[in-house]
Order: sequence, then structure tokens, then C-alpha cells
Amino acid sequence: MLNRFIDICATEKIFDDVHKILIAVSGGADSIALAELLINSRRRFKLELVIAHFEHGLRGQDSIDDAAFVKNFSETRGINFVGGNGDVNRFAAEMKLSVETAARILRYEFLSNVRRDLNCDAIALAHHADDQAETILMRLMRGATSAGLSAMKFRTFSDDYGFLIRPLLRFRKVELENFCRKKNLSPRIDATNFTADTTRNKIRLELIPTLETFNPALIETLCRFGEVAAQEIDFIDAQAEKIFPTVVRNNSIVRAEFLTLHPAIQRAVIKKFLALVTGSIKDFGFVHFEGVRKVLLNNLSGVELPKNFRANLRHGKLTVIKNFH
Repeated sequence: MLNRFIDICATEKIFDDVHKILIAVSGGADSIALAELLINSRRRFKLELVIAHFEHGLRGQDSIDDAAFVKNFSETRGINFVGGNGDVNRFAAEMKLSVETAARILRYEFLSNVRRDLNCDAIALAHHADDQAETILMRLMRGATSAGLSAMKFRTFSDDYGFLIRPLLRFRKVELENFCRKKNLSPRIDATNFTADTTRNKIRLELIPTLETFNPALIETLCRFGEVAAQEIDFIDAQAEKIFPTVVRNNSIVRAEFLTLHPAIQRAVIKKFLALVTGSIKDFGFVHFEGVRKVLLNNLSGVELPKNFRANLRHGKLTVIKNFH
């Protein structure tokens, strides 16, 4: 498995321009396998490693024991360890978020802060093929388009969290568990992963096993679909980037130029334009992008957008304004 890991990392150029890596380790089989594989291949890729663990305060003594386990794992291997903790339940209540979302936000904020403090080049995450398939299915059921269905990538840059790498995307969860077993790593087990009380858990425990009765290679099929979708979206975005200065002038979309574009490029231009003029399209969805596109296609007056924004079409130019009333 180590040789395959090294081959994938080399082929996908995962560690290009990456020297110091912060590994996010929960203590479960996935992240422990990732840490062990990185430790055993660090000389091959000339890596400096740091392990980080965030204690969510959700599972009482079990959470505390998880943190102690990861700390001990790190210290016995001579790897620098950084721990953090937070009150996820309180944060979720204050921000009116699900516990799952609140945990993710606090965890990523912690990782991002540690990455900056220690001047790490990237954060390594233990997402694997099963995670990939679950995410694609979850987004599909929520009505995502091809952009939303594109797979997680080996290397991505996030404005919020910096450079993220995911070296395990071609590995199945069972492979990682078997690796831990053979290496006698004794990873921690989070019992909440086996309760069908969240959408992701229901997909993992109920939906995927059912779908696998129709296609035993479901995980591989979904991952392949996601990878191809990601490549196609990258191509579309690159084309949109090239023609953007022609279609967008003085913070407005020129309708005459816009109408000459393929629908896929139109949507990419609209997303890029809205991100530029609003600062963030986090709260925008397909219905909003398509609403703007219909205004341009049908020469309508405008459409309301999230966060009190409105798109207006006047004299062949579409602009976005903020309503303060």
C-alpha cells in the first residue's frame, strides 16, 4: 500500500511546491493511515510533518481519549503535535447551525490558524474514495449541477483555509482499515459514525449498500464520474476566464457579447461575475445564477439575489446593486 501511495502522490504531483505539511488527524482509521503513510514516505518527498488534532467536546471522555491517543501516536514517532479544542454544541446553538456543520467550521478554523502559525505549506486531509462517493450522492440529492458534482481534488486552494491536499482519494475505506490492522495501529472508533442520524450517515449506512446491490462498483463509478466532472468544469472555467474581459466591462455584463456564448460558458461567466461584484457567492445557488441568465437571455429588467443584492439590466448592461432598505 505504501508503494501505491507513493506512486499516486508522485503521479498526481501532490507535493509539488509543498515542503511542510500539517496533517489533520482525528484518531480514526482514515487519518491515522494518512499520517503513517506520510511519515513513511517523508524522506522520498522531502517533507516536514506536523500533526494537529481538534477535540470537539462532543463525546465526553471518548473525545478526550481520542486527543490523548493522537498525541501519543505523534510523540512516539517524533512528530510535532498541536492540539486544540472547542465547544461545538454552544457554537452550533449561537450560530443556528447543525452540530455537524459547526464542528467542521471550528475544526477548519483551528487547522487554518495552526497552518499559519507554524508556516505550513498545506493541510493534509484524510478524505478517501468512500467520502468522495458519499459527497457526490449527497449533492446530487440536493439538486447540484455538474459544478457541484465535481469531485474533491488532490490539491485545492481555499481562500478561507489555504492550500489543502487529499492524498487518499483513490483508496477505499476498507483498504485504510486493513492497513491500520496490519500495522497494529489500533485507531480510535467513533460510534457516532454508525448511527443513521445525519444525512451523510444515512447515505453511508443505508443508501450506498442498497445501490451496491445494483452496481457493486458503485464507489469507483461515482468517483470516476466526479473526477471527470471536475476536469470538465476546470476546462469550462478556463474558457470563461479567457473571454471574461470581453463580456464584463466596467463591472457590468455586456448583453450583446453574453448572448454569443455557449450556455455552459454563460453560467461560468455569471458565477465569476457575481463572486467579483458581491465578494462571495457562498449563499448563491443554481436558481440565482439561472435567474440572472434568464434576465440576460430574455432582456428582463432584473432579479432579486441573496444578501439584499439585485441584478439590473439597463441599456444592454447588467449590473448588481445592494438594496439597503
